[in-house]
Amino acid sequence: MTGLSRRKFLTGSALAAVGGTLALAGCAPSGKKDEGGSGAAGSAAGIGSGMGKHGTFNVEVMVTDGKLDRITVLDSRETPGMGDAAMDRLSKLIVDNQTLNVDTVSGATLSSMAFTTAVAQALDAAGQKSSEWKKRDKAEYTSEVKLPTSTDVVVVGAGGAGFAAAITAANEGKNVVLMEKMGICGGDTALSGGEMAVPGNWIQSHEGIADSPADLAKDMLVGGDDKGDPALVQVIAEGALDASQWLTFEGGISWKHDLMQFGGHAIKRSIIPITHSGSEMTSKLTKRVNEMDEIVLVTDTRATELVKDASGAVTGVKMQNGITGEEATVACKAVVLAAGGFGSNLEMRKKYNPAMDESILSTDSVGATGDGIVMAEKIGANLIDMEYIQTYPVCDPETGALLYVGDMRLEDRAIMINKEGDRFVEELDRRDVLSNAIKKQTDGKAYMLFNQKEADETGLLKTHADEYENLEARKVIVKADTLEAAAEPFGIDAAELKKTVEKWNQFCKDGKDTDFNYRAKLVPIEEGPYYLMSYKPAVHYTMGGLHINTDAQVLDNAGAAIPGLFAAGEVAGHKMGTNRLGSCSMSDIYTFGRIAGKNAAALA
Repeated sequence: MTGLSRRKFLTGSALAAVGGTLALAGCAPSGKKDEGGSGAAGSAAGIGSGMGKHGTFNVEVMVTDGKLDRITVLDSRETPGMGDAAMDRLSKLIVDNQTLNVDTVSGATLSSMAFTTAVAQALDAAGQKSSEWKKRDKAEYTSEVKLPTSTDVVVVGAGGAGFAAAITAANEGKNVVLMEKMGICGGDTALSGGEMAVPGNWIQSHEGIADSPADLAKDMLVGGDDKGDPALVQVIAEGALDASQWLTFEGGISWKHDLMQFGGHAIKRSIIPITHSGSEMTSKLTKRVNEMDEIVLVTDTRATELVKDASGAVTGVKMQNGITGEEATVACKAVVLAAGGFGSNLEMRKKYNPAMDESILSTDSVGATGDGIVMAEKIGANLIDMEYIQTYPVCDPETGALLYVGDMRLEDRAIMINKEGDRFVEELDRRDVLSNAIKKQTDGKAYMLFNQKEADETGLLKTHADEYENLEARKVIVKADTLEAAAEPFGIDAAELKKTVEKWNQFCKDGKDTDFNYRAKLVPIEEGPYYLMSYKPAVHYTMGGLHINTDAQVLDNAGAAIPGLFAAGEVAGHKMGTNRLGSCSMSDIYTFGRIAGKNAAALA
């Protein structure tokens, strides 16, 4: 089996953790049936549980005379701005319409399914029959947002790049429609760790680390085999620090006083959001957008076509509501495409790189289907570097999700081994180098080894406790007092593993890794308890996309700018070359997002 679908993941191993319900004290039932015939009269409460993307959560329902009064989420670690936003929408839909016959919220399917499961259990505990509630009339979500027929700027895609573009254009005094095809905002930015490569940042200054935009640009170009456009790379490198300040003061983002060094970077330069999650950014930027009168944010709305006038300038966007099917057109003076890449579009992946087939899972949002690329190509936009598709090396072998517990590697605290118990690659090499090396190992998997001491010092298992608990429940990660006990569940050669650890510890004493020339601080793994985690690569980023210039204008096949059309983020190619270095995406999307927003506003 190559992986689990979202539904199988929920109803299979995950649902084993979904426990029973608890009826709370309320008015004693009178025995009188309510008008719906689905429960006793009086007041009652019930609690139900669901296993979401980030572990088990509990909800409480309050029922009076057969009517559901309210739903309260008692505890949840679902992604801010995504899972919790889906729960809020579903709660209102269920209570307002007195039915469990509701659809999941696109972009937060797993959280939605777990939530409705928990509500059903809670209703049963409160004396209702959830099976009957599921048969009631279906309730469809209807947005209260009024879509204008015209505006100054339309931004397609409400991820990091889209937020940056929309807020920047609005701050220029322009009216903006920010549209998102999913039911929730954030895209791949919200699913990321949010780390951002920022040369010359304040933490580097405090720690005496010398760095510069030129140093970052050099690493990015070399890391992409010099296939990226040096001019575009230079814009990112020079704009990263200012973009991080914009996030801090415009977006209200807080940062950890810590740095990470991703593979391919010669210098430790990547800053980290306080929650070590991109949702720290997208949830606060969503809040900022909702505070601005100049921006109309619409979700569940997919852009279907770019409108051009007789001169060839882009003057509008055709769109369709994903729930009702209703179509509309918004006229504008400029469009910014920030709709992401195509990592979740299997057919598109195979079209441009046949090796990226169905055998490889994806870390990406289900919304990363290349819509912006396809729309722009239809009006003559040039596509570039489409064959370059990156896999991230440390992903869940069953679901394809990024494993943030795996950041132990990026904190210089872990080694990577194969089933034979041997190291096979330098742990801080480029993502493509690591991924290709893993694919060659037995079962196409690798295993990460670290110990309790290093876990405690980094705090990563606490920061990502929800992920750790999920992985432990599914035996993707194992904790044991001895190396032999840790190796046994995975069938790893324990004797060889012990030799590998002894050799690594000797490298640490000597100060040099003579096998793979480890580039960072050498930290020994001297005593248990030990952790072993299995993983394999999954599609993570598409380097190709729309060809843009340094002003974020989309270029046609002749190299001329298409009037009124801009692009930012993963939808735009030729910045990363054959391979993107970790944490450079955040630098890119907020730098070029702001450039696109400002230049689009100048046309309005």
